Amino acid sequence: MTNRLPGLPIVACCLVFLAECSSATNSRPPATPDRRLPPDASGSLPDGQVLSTETVLDLNDLKTNPTPYAWFDFRPNVKKLILAGAPETQHVAILWYTIAEGGVGLHYHSKTESVYVIDGTQTDAKGVYPTGTVYFNPPGSGHKITHSTGFFVLAYASPPDFKNTTLIGEYSPVRIDTGAPDLTSLYPLKESKSGVRIFPVPLVDAGGMSAAFVEITSSADYVYVGNYLLVVKGSCEIQGATFAKNWLVVGKTVKPRPYKIAASKNSSCMALGVSF
Repeated sequence: MTNRLPGLPIVACCLVFLAECSSATNSRPPATPDRRLPPDASGSLPDGQVLSTETVLDLNDLKTNPTPYAWFDFRPNVKKLILAGAPETQHVAILWYTIAEGGVGLHYHSKTESVYVIDGTQTDAKGVYPTGTVYFNPPGSGHKITHSTGFFVLAYASPPDFKNTTLIGEYSPVRIDTGAPDLTSLYPLKESKSGVRIFPVPLVDAGGMSAAFVEITSSADYVYVGNYLLVVKGSCEIQGATFAKNWLVVGKTVKPRPYKIAASKNSSCMALGVSF
């Protein structure tokens, strides 16, 4: 059974999953000339510099026009795009099922795995995960992916192991549906300071990964230390650059770094943050 943590209060407005913030003005950073990743720079800052240590990705563009990106074949009919790290180590990546009803064979996770469904669905023995769902499989878990299609943000504290599948034990994923209208009443956001509330996702410490929702509803700001931020509601300013919903900011290395987050003017902000 999946763990949805029902009945726990969480506030609306904008969360920093460090994931995604939708924008009332739909303000977005300028497009990069070459969309193969990582780009040299993207996301203008107020001082005229750029987010040169980050990869900035418009997930709407990726799902509608994926071919220019630097994919490699991960499994038959499944491609992967590395955003930070390397395939054989902990990394952040995008997964693309290039055919409908795609799948990946049984594999074991020695550390925590994070999956955010950009567009489409992913299915395993624990259930079906539709667009906007983020789920976390704990260390010692494992699964076979079936009947899946679309695009996904992956974060692995350790890559999947296709050999040692006998080590897979019983587990329950932590699942959060970010598009739920009652999202902020389902999960316990706690006030960090005026205008900022945080929901640390309950993950196993030994899994090598942490995650948090951050909600900003005023002119306050918050510093999140992690590997990526995904804007899920509202409009977020990250390191001074404005990002609408479905923009992803990823550090180009797997070393977590601080990101200053605020809500854009006349908006609120919600993001998903994931950190190794």
